[in-house]
Amino acid sequence: MRRSNKNLFFLHFEWLVLAAGLLSVAMLNPLVTSESICVIDRVGLGFCPGCGLGRSVAFLFRGDLWSSMQMHPAGIPAVGIILGRIVTIFYRNYNIKKETNHEKNI
Repeated sequence: MRRSNKNLFFLHFEWLVLAAGLLSVAMLNPLVTSESICVIDRVGLGFCPGCGLGRSVAFLFRGDLWSSMQMHPAGIPAVGIILGRIVTIFYRNYNIKKETNHEKNI
């Protein structure tokens, strides 16, 4: 039985978006302080709990753990959670593929 495009979309969309987001944040230059895309910062509110998270992840991917922790303490756990979710999705997709191959052989 052939999978539909809808099934393929639901199997792969989440991990692709997570991987693309993580890769794009990892490629940021953490030393550049240009315009922020933070909505809370643009509105003019003083405190944003997420500010510095992207630069923290960028420092982490460059191997600078100390600067990563200084930027935002949740940067390292965030990368771990995202990578864990991607692995979980791969494991789920592998099991689904294994089950469909098993059904074909019966």
